Amino acid sequence: MELESRLLEAFADAHPAELARALESLSAENAAEVMGELAVDRLAELLLWFAPPSAAHSLELVEEKKAAAALSATRHDISASILRAMGGEPRSRVVELLSPAARKATKEVLRYAQDTAGAVMDPQGFAIAESVSAGDALARLRSAAKHALHYVYVVSEDQKLVGVVNLPELVAARPDQLLGLIAVRPVQSVSARATSKAILAHPAWRRFHALPVVESGGRFVGVLRYASIRKLEERMLDTEIQDHASQTAAALGELYGLGLRGLVESAAAVVMGSGKAEGGRK
Repeated sequence: MELESRLLEAFADAHPAELARALESLSAENAAEVMGELAVDRLAELLLWFAPPSAAHSLELVEEKKAAAALSATRHDISASILRAMGGEPRSRVVELLSPAARKATKEVLRYAQDTAGAVMDPQGFAIAESVSAGDALARLRSAAKHALHYVYVVSEDQKLVGVVNLPELVAARPDQLLGLIAVRPVQSVSARATSKAILAHPAWRRFHALPVVESGGRFVGVLRYASIRKLEERMLDTEIQDHASQTAAALGELYGLGLRGLVESAAAVVMGSGKAEGGRK
């Protein structure tokens, strides 16, 4: 059994995407059994590769403290998407078991409507005040690598988005140089209330793999990653396929009904015609 656990851990380390796909093909009960065998950090990494509904159904069957620990350790946009797909009672219990930072970030995301920018953003996307020096900014990046991107978003004292600095520019800057002086302005951004269609149609995706998310007044609230957009696009495509399949089934059913009714009417006409002919011969 110990050997099996070690092999599972090794496979999860080397091939998390493949393991996630394999678990998604199992029943929720069987997937939960495997997930329960993984260490929290590996389970947190694995959740990055799951479709949120599949992860939610399986995590509901994993011991709640472990599920909460894994959700706390993974990216908060991922944990929020998974929690949104959970049932009401399990979600409430797990949310209360999250780490304080994860609970705060997750609740921030869950307050937005599904499939809006706010609902799929990382609420802990990296943003630093314009009064901070380049040297201090790099030190903060090293301590929060999980949320770091190729960009550092620059905000004012009241958290309004004012600019962006690319990492190469930040590294090349003098350590005492203030971010506000090296930031590029203006910044392409997405409204937290933007719908999925508006997000996908945003022209800035041709140039950037992440965009800052802002509330009314330009207040920075998170970061939208291109990977999250791809998942959103896949969900929309799945929904369209399901809708199309339902419409096709309904149309076929209607055609079948019309055809059957026509067949019955034709048969009735033949019978009635035959009856009249018999009556005429009499």
